[in-house]
Amino acid sequence: MAYLGKLEYCDPLYEILLWRVFPYVNNPIFHVYRMSRRVYKYTEEKTGSSIVGKFFQLDDPLFERIQRIKGEFDNLNRIRSYGFDSRPNYVAKPITKDERIGLALVEEFIHGRDLDFFIKIAIYNGNANALYEKLSQLATFLYTLHKRTEMAFYVDIDSVNCYFYKIIDKLGRQTLLSDSDKSELYKLLKRWNESGLLNTTAVITHGDATPTNFLFTDYGDVVAIDLERIKAADIAYDIGMVCGELKHSFLWRTNDLNASESYIRHFLNSYSSNFYNPKEIFKSITSRNPFYMAMTELRIARNDFLDWNYRKRLIYEAFQCLKWGLKV
Repeated sequence: MAYLGKLEYCDPLYEILLWRVFPYVNNPIFHVYRMSRRVYKYTEEKTGSSIVGKFFQLDDPLFERIQRIKGEFDNLNRIRSYGFDSRPNYVAKPITKDERIGLALVEEFIHGRDLDFFIKIAIYNGNANALYEKLSQLATFLYTLHKRTEMAFYVDIDSVNCYFYKIIDKLGRQTLLSDSDKSELYKLLKRWNESGLLNTTAVITHGDATPTNFLFTDYGDVVAIDLERIKAADIAYDIGMVCGELKHSFLWRTNDLNASESYIRHFLNSYSSNFYNPKEIFKSITSRNPFYMAMTELRIARNDFLDWNYRKRLIYEAFQCLKWGLKV
């Protein structure tokens, strides 16, 4: 997190924060920190209170991306309306927005450690118990989200396929997939679609269940952030993404393909144990998990900050995952 200095009085954001967020503070002073490319933290000097501001590019040529970013304010309110406005399972509180200046969202700042922190201490400090505990808490959070938002219709497989095709297309343009690779992936997707394994009822999913999008507070809370991508989907969409991210996080840092296996199984068991029929749920989820894990591995492989050979390895693992899931 880089410190950028104080927010200028002439900045249009200053007036927004003054009147809508800190009206009780006389002449507030805001210290600005860059959290990521379009996300900033603002800490008011006199009170020590912090908020987060998320922005979109006004002239962004990708309309879909603008709409997704602008939609997070409503997404947060929607999920909070399902009871995620209080501990221990919680979603950050949206405060205001102003699209005239590209301000998609002002939300409360949550003090906590993300899941990636606990992954790293499990790898580098040997503290496996802390990660097991956080994975159990995350499993309960996701179960609660999925259970409270159960829907009476089936997952739209076409929309899942569309997203998968976008990932494949991007990897092809990055020359990580050859034409024959793409052809094989399309055939595997067709086989998955024809298998009937993906036909299940929908719930509201987080949609971007990466290790940095869940915070764990000192009070034992689980807090979800970055809800741009919530969608009606399979429960295995979130579960498979967490498993795929765990696979990547350990493989990337340890070069050991099996280093994440005990954590993945623990997470799957923890999630399933919340149901009245845990064995049946475990069997059902693990039948679909390879599909969503593979999708996640391919999704991660698009990141060009990763080593080229490692990205190719992730793609290979995704192929193996898709094939293995069809044989079980």
